[in-house]
Amino acid sequence: MAKSSKTIRKRIKSVVSTKKITRTMEMVATSKLQKSQSKVIGSRPYTTTLASLLEVISAAVGSLGNFPLFAKRNPTKKVLVFVITSNRGLCGGYNANLVRKAREHIASLRADGLEVAVHVAGKKGIAALKFAGDQVDQTRTDLTDRPTYAEAENVGRPLLDAFLKYEADRVDVVYADFRSIGQQPPTALTVLPLGAASVGAPAKSDAHAKATPDFLFEPGPAEILEELAAVYVKNVLYRMLLSAVASEQLARRVAMKNATDNANDMQKSLTREYNKARQAMITQEIAEIVGGAAALE
Repeated sequence: MAKSSKTIRKRIKSVVSTKKITRTMEMVATSKLQKSQSKVIGSRPYTTTLASLLEVISAAVGSLGNFPLFAKRNPTKKVLVFVITSNRGLCGGYNANLVRKAREHIASLRADGLEVAVHVAGKKGIAALKFAGDQVDQTRTDLTDRPTYAEAENVGRPLLDAFLKYEADRVDVVYADFRSIGQQPPTALTVLPLGAASVGAPAKSDAHAKATPDFLFEPGPAEILEELAAVYVKNVLYRMLLSAVASEQLARRVAMKNATDNANDMQKSLTREYNKARQAMITQEIAEIVGGAAALE
């Protein structure tokens, strides 16, 4: 019984140590979440205004066939799918959900007879897709948990080059869309060509479509549109990186909080078990003492 009590004490000590680690990781994830969430929310007005401006200038130009980033390839033969996952684990089902969404999206494209090139960012996504037997054409593990606009430009450069060089007729991005604390669904979004229907994106209302204010352009709308299109693509990718980081930190905070709660429950259960074992040992010792005293009489 003494050996059993000693074993339980060791388990309690191990659980307490684990709880300290998970609690610390929860606090770190909470701090990072607050910073990344504020960046996501702060980027929304600029992205929305930029999209509206791009729509107005596109309407002023009229035909978009002469602009490479707006050109819709017909027929579409090859699609580049860029998947954004994390380099670290301990974030619940964050990476698993993204990989599942990516595989479903890739399977649907191939079912339509399209050739798919897969680019993956993040060690967890790379390992999961390769383990599942999926072909990964390009990988990168240099994305940080503090995205910058320069990092977004670095991510967008190969995607833009692939589209402009006709190596891909369409570019889709699979990422975690941070909409609120309660919603971060894995999303597949068409980034190029601009103006293409986004996968799973809601349709615009008629009232919004008719709201086209008058502008005077200097230089002409065509020149502005050509410069603004590339800026818009990089801004969209920047916001995707911010959204991915915020979703990852939220998933890690929830996972670590659940782990901490489970450690608390396990500590209470082991403490009760230890008290029972200790009480049984004391009862046995008392019984042995009483039995010895009775034998001496």
